[in-house]
Amino acid sequence: MEIYKTLLKLSCIISLCLVSFGFGQEAILPQEVSHANPEIASIQEKTGVNKLHILYLLQSKEFNRAIALYQDYKAALGRHDFEILQQAGLILLDQGARSSDPQMQLTSIFGSGIAGIATAIDILEAGIVSPQPQTQIAAIQALGHLQDDRCEELLTKAMSSDYFFTRMEAAQQLSIRKARTAVGQIESLMYKVPPQMRFFFPQFFALIGTTDAITLLKHMMDDQFHMTRIEAILSAARFGRDDLLPMIRSRATHLNIAEQEACATALGYLKDSKSIPLLKTLSQSPSLNVQLAARRSLYKLGDDGSKEGIFQLAKEGNLFAIGLLAEIPGSEKVLIPLTRNADMQVRFNAVFALLQLKDSAVLEPLIEFLLRDSRDLGFQPQHSVGNSLVAWKVTPSARQHQQDSQNDLLTLSVSVREHMLTECLELAPSEFLKVANLLFDTQQIDLIPTLISLMENLQTSETIQLLKTKAQTTGAPLTRAYCNLALLRLTKEEVYKTAIMNWIHTKKNTEMIRFRPMLPWNVRISDKANAFELTPEEHSRLLIECYQTIAMEHDDQSIDIILEGLQNGHSKNRSVLAGLLIQAIQ
Repeated sequence: MEIYKTLLKLSCIISLCLVSFGFGQEAILPQEVSHANPEIASIQEKTGVNKLHILYLLQSKEFNRAIALYQDYKAALGRHDFEILQQAGLILLDQGARSSDPQMQLTSIFGSGIAGIATAIDILEAGIVSPQPQTQIAAIQALGHLQDDRCEELLTKAMSSDYFFTRMEAAQQLSIRKARTAVGQIESLMYKVPPQMRFFFPQFFALIGTTDAITLLKHMMDDQFHMTRIEAILSAARFGRDDLLPMIRSRATHLNIAEQEACATALGYLKDSKSIPLLKTLSQSPSLNVQLAARRSLYKLGDDGSKEGIFQLAKEGNLFAIGLLAEIPGSEKVLIPLTRNADMQVRFNAVFALLQLKDSAVLEPLIEFLLRDSRDLGFQPQHSVGNSLVAWKVTPSARQHQQDSQNDLLTLSVSVREHMLTECLELAPSEFLKVANLLFDTQQIDLIPTLISLMENLQTSETIQLLKTKAQTTGAPLTRAYCNLALLRLTKEEVYKTAIMNWIHTKKNTEMIRFRPMLPWNVRISDKANAFELTPEEHSRLLIECYQTIAMEHDDQSIDIILEGLQNGHSKNRSVLAGLLIQAIQ
């Protein structure tokens, strides 16, 4: 039997190679192999079906014929053939990756991620050489999750892309891996961009941390452009490079205000108690930003009295000071009144900070910004001149300002609202369920997927009861379907499985993937939210989650559902369904 399996695998490989070179059907029907197993030979005699012909039809893109032929083969065999299903999934993923359609390339990369298969590296290689920058970036982000000897080679290849942000994504992944070629590749890229843009690079060298990388980081602290110097100082501090403390201390007295602010912040990150006298001097600076940076560092170093200066500036409406209060336990007494301030910018920054302190008083003022209404609010970060302090700017009519925004304002705004909703999970369960109930009632469709995921994490009887109630909501089919899906995952009851099966049957012709625009690595609200910004939206997202849930059952029914979707569903869904098929048989 083991010899047969080996021969069969070898036969499949040879047959797929023959198909790729254009040979006909006869070339892939080796009768000797078929007859090597009596069971297969018997089935072939009864049905006239050779399993390799199924793969040939898939390679020829005759998908409906291939699946119909497989169904005949399966009926004769009396069970699913996992080997041929896996090969079929791989063929579909490979075809998507090599398609000239950028959307098909993206869905293939997404599908290979779902499949979680080692051979996905070949599909990601096709993504790297794609002419589309979004496909390149998606492939790079997916490579970040793999441990394969070829990953470094492919990331190095991506450093030759025609697109700057593709190269920067690759540089980040090489830095995280501390690849042996990382320093040389990143340094080479750095000298190809205008000197004014070199401030992007210090973080990579600080992360790598080798002798060569730190030497370059030191040189960048003396760069002619102050933005590069600032980023070199802050990067050294964020990655704990306390061996560079003497250089940072010496620059804290420079006349440049932005550099003073960065140094003051860095000294706090590095817990440099020797710099306390210097920080006290900087806390009296004419620049409010330098004052704030110095006082925050003093607070980190144990000077509890330094927070009073931050409190005072926050009360005066300084947005950077309000943001710092999120780091200071006990600042709720300052933040709560600010959540009722007449200035919307002050209110939002106070709400954002108070939410991070997990204070229940945030619940009422939070609703103004969590719910999307006619004001169409957008949110984007604003950095101080020293780049060490952050505040949030609220922009009404976000869609109208989309073209004027440096980043994708709409995508970033949804990410901010999702982040705030996720932070609500840290409140008392009863308070989180109040927020959940409101989101359901106001049909905040773009937040429902995140909300459902968070509710599943709670797994309380109150959560299940709310889901059962909302699963009966009239006039909100998407909400009902999401609630049924969550209830299926939580309770495994057959009634919810039937509801999901019906949803899949109704929506199988929906194009499954509509990708949200990807945010650059340097503006993502969270590290977790970023690798692979390929979040499908609305019905498409629900459809893929339904299929995934069914696939996780790993039974014949789940495989049949996926095969039916491949045969009769939307053609652009094939790559994702192929990934789900491989997941279902594992």
